[in-house]
Amino acid sequence: MKLLSMTRLLADMQTRVNAAGLRCFDGDIDRFAIFSLITRESIRGGARNSGISTHSAAISLGRSFETVRRHVNALIAAGLCVRLHGGVVVNPEVLTRPDIARLIALTHDSFVCFVQALYDAGELPVLRPSAVRYDRTVGVQAAVDVMLATADSNQAIHGNWLDLVIFSTILAGNLHRAPLPPRRPVEGVRFGPDHAVRASVLARVLNLSETTVRRRLGRLGHAGGPVVRLRQGYIISSDWMKRPDAIETSQRTATSVRLAIAAAAAQGFPFDAPHTAYQVGPPPPIVF
Repeated sequence: MKLLSMTRLLADMQTRVNAAGLRCFDGDIDRFAIFSLITRESIRGGARNSGISTHSAAISLGRSFETVRRHVNALIAAGLCVRLHGGVVVNPEVLTRPDIARLIALTHDSFVCFVQALYDAGELPVLRPSAVRYDRTVGVQAAVDVMLATADSNQAIHGNWLDLVIFSTILAGNLHRAPLPPRRPVEGVRFGPDHAVRASVLARVLNLSETTVRRRLGRLGHAGGPVVRLRQGYIISSDWMKRPDAIETSQRTATSVRLAIAAAAAQGFPFDAPHTAYQVGPPPPIVF
């Protein structure tokens, strides 16, 4: 699996899922991430699931106990989660609520789309077919694993989750504005005015206020930072992408994604025909 394809496709997947999550959670990316982790653990545990403790969630997400506890309490107060003796689980009734059901279906199908694109490019790793019948909850778990692993891998260079979300969306937008030749590495390209994305477009795509986006762009656009401001909008810094820590982060992310894909394969994901796994169908393209 080549790093260039991984970088391109992850940017699209992250943008699509995060935009939907931010819409459901009123722009709170931390709450969405915590809800996603609880959902994954609830699905994985099945009927006998006793939940994930706040302490374990904080360790898994690399966040302070108090931050996670505050969000967990808010999720419980909103009726999205319930507390059991062993920890916190998603309220089963919530999974059928139209907005949450659409979010989960989009998350699943975004993972399928990600795998399908790797399949079409001939860049899936060699996987052993599984005799296990595929269940769509496997795809949801894999999607959450990919999203959280990406956030964890990038924590050293993007300490704030929202900064990573905006960075990924700019990258996706840069590539959509002026698509690169299929075999040209993202890490070696020099983005320019034709690739730039305006702050107002980022705000619309991510369902965030433009004020919030501009405040974060100010942090990301500091001297030597990952984002460059042009008259036409914002681009990812080519020099920053070539930094050793940025390249190492991309490689670490790719390793985590491979593990998530392999785990899904072992649980029956149809890697020889990914299109058969869609729940609703290919997600609509992101409009920049």
